[in-house]
Amino acid sequence: MTTTISDIHPDLIQTHILPFLDGPSLSATAAVSSHLQTLCADDILWSNMCNSTWPSVTDPRVDDIISTFPAGHRSFFHDSFPALVITDATHHNRRRLDLPSHAWPSQIISAVNIRYQNDCIYSKLEFTDTTDAFLSSEFCISLDEEPESKPGTGIFQAIKLKVDELAGADEGRLSHLKESLALNWILIDPTWKRAGNISSIKPVSAWKGWMNDNIHVLYAVVLPGCDQNNMVQYRIQVVLGIDEGTSGLHVKEVMLELLDMDFCRLKGKDFLVITQGALSGENNVKRKIVDVEESRRRYREFERISINSLSHLQSEIKTDMVISMPCDCFLQKLFHLLKVKFSLKTREFFSCMMLVVVLMIYCG
Repeated sequence: MTTTISDIHPDLIQTHILPFLDGPSLSATAAVSSHLQTLCADDILWSNMCNSTWPSVTDPRVDDIISTFPAGHRSFFHDSFPALVITDATHHNRRRLDLPSHAWPSQIISAVNIRYQNDCIYSKLEFTDTTDAFLSSEFCISLDEEPESKPGTGIFQAIKLKVDELAGADEGRLSHLKESLALNWILIDPTWKRAGNISSIKPVSAWKGWMNDNIHVLYAVVLPGCDQNNMVQYRIQVVLGIDEGTSGLHVKEVMLELLDMDFCRLKGKDFLVITQGALSGENNVKRKIVDVEESRRRYREFERISINSLSHLQSEIKTDMVISMPCDCFLQKLFHLLKVKFSLKTREFFSCMMLVVVLMIYCG
């Protein structure tokens, strides 16, 4: 007599087999038969899967929102894994920016998780209101280290890597961090009940700070922009500083920007339009596992195209100086370009910017 999967008691499968599968394996198991599909549809199973994969979504506020997704936590997992990528960058349509205000979500939620060698060292939830000021201002979400006034609102642990082992953060140690760190930044739209992971998961670059001992780790995803055939970059920068208590490294800041091909930040309204299109799968955007080398290749290609704007900047400098016209737009572009290339915080960047302004005045 042949034994089939249907002969095994459902409780045995649900308690001793399915909980030990990862998300992709659970999805594959559900496709085997209608019987397994029913067993794998249990929302508690998927809730536990989401919580273990992304600890930041254990917050009751987010858990309630995820419960309203079409298939609950299963929908959320399939939205958030794998990350968003563009499968064909040769052509995409223009997106509308003149949408009515009621089309915007009132809030965007960021669920951020960083792992070092599979151990979660940073987990934080951020709620961003899409006010009129948000829509008209340059888009940027900056998450600082854990506020002392709000302890226990996430996970904040040091990387157990002795500073003296870093030896000035040489290339070997930076390569170690590039291979050992993984970041997920999941954007949640509670209005449209969609989510998406806008991180490259593994870093595309890492370097030591120019004016301090901080280590900067960069994650980037290139997706279609608002204009036809234009691309944008979701750029996430993690700043690691020395932890005096443990002599290791800890996350000081995590920052998300949306940059165009001139290295300028887009506005909040552009961010919402582009993100909603990406979450909906418009313009060849898919949820797909991408090899880390492919992510880094796409990042370098975007950088190469963007760096070509340097020659254009030089002509703008000459033009502005010759005709003595206000160059606010140019200065803004130069500010973002230098800040992105040297990865400096504003306070560190001040002296460099002052030098540029003085040279422009002198040459004028």
